[in-house]
Amino acid sequence: MLNFLAIGTYDGVHQGHRRIIRAAVREALRRGLRSRIIYFPVPPKFFFSGGLENSLITLPAEREKLLLALRPDEVQALEFDSALASMPAGEFFSQVVLCGLEAGGLCVGPDFAVGKGREGHLDFLKKASARAGIAFKAVAFARRGGHKISSSLIRAHLHAGAVEEANLCLGWDYSVTGKVVRGAGLGRKLGFPTANVGADAAKILPPGIFAARVKIEGETFNAVLNVGRRPTVDTPDHKMILEAHILDYSRMIYGKKIEVTFLKHLRPERRFHSKESLIRHIQADISAARRFFK
Repeated sequence: MLNFLAIGTYDGVHQGHRRIIRAAVREALRRGLRSRIIYFPVPPKFFFSGGLENSLITLPAEREKLLLALRPDEVQALEFDSALASMPAGEFFSQVVLCGLEAGGLCVGPDFAVGKGREGHLDFLKKASARAGIAFKAVAFARRGGHKISSSLIRAHLHAGAVEEANLCLGWDYSVTGKVVRGAGLGRKLGFPTANVGADAAKILPPGIFAARVKIEGETFNAVLNVGRRPTVDTPDHKMILEAHILDYSRMIYGKKIEVTFLKHLRPERRFHSKESLIRHIQADISAARRFFK
């Protein structure tokens, strides 16, 4: 059976991506085809730039889970490599879309393009599909506040700590998963023990202080997150650190895998003139988080 394809990076599987995937699934059902979603684990822009640190909204495994939740028949990763990067648009369409992926239809967003230098834009894909006798559907952008929703826009929101706006564009609440690792124990010394999360280096860590939820072994707890370089105290190598103070929680969880979900930005991270001032602000952050959860 032939496939109705949707091809893209889909980093974030945001509101715009969801439009495309749902349209592909509907068209496949209507035409008696299989819906097949193809995604690039590493976005082409980062393949060319060569840097992934603090860059991805969703890691490949997270992306695949979100895509599968939209109920296509199949989700498949396609590595974007030097061979694909140098392939002319016509060759990509004939060899990859038609032969390799067995397309009976193609669904794309308005800014999707294929081939070396992104030479094969919407008009090319529409004409190539018509010549090959396969269905073609272009899906309009999803918009918010007069702007098209895009992975680049959401990355900008996350890098600015604007998680509420990012979450609205995503259609789901941004989260980071990792094992709890041993830190310097500074939070405990201050009276606010924290779980340091060993996040994947490619994952975006929004900077600031946040009200959040933490999921541990199927249980969910309210928390205050600190994401940054802890300017009031010395942080080794000035690395970004994600630490969660889980409210009303005292169990030892070193080595356990946890998921933290960002809900509300409380304030930016800042340097305080003393540890006493830092403690007062941490107490105020906890009070603000408790008000949010009420």
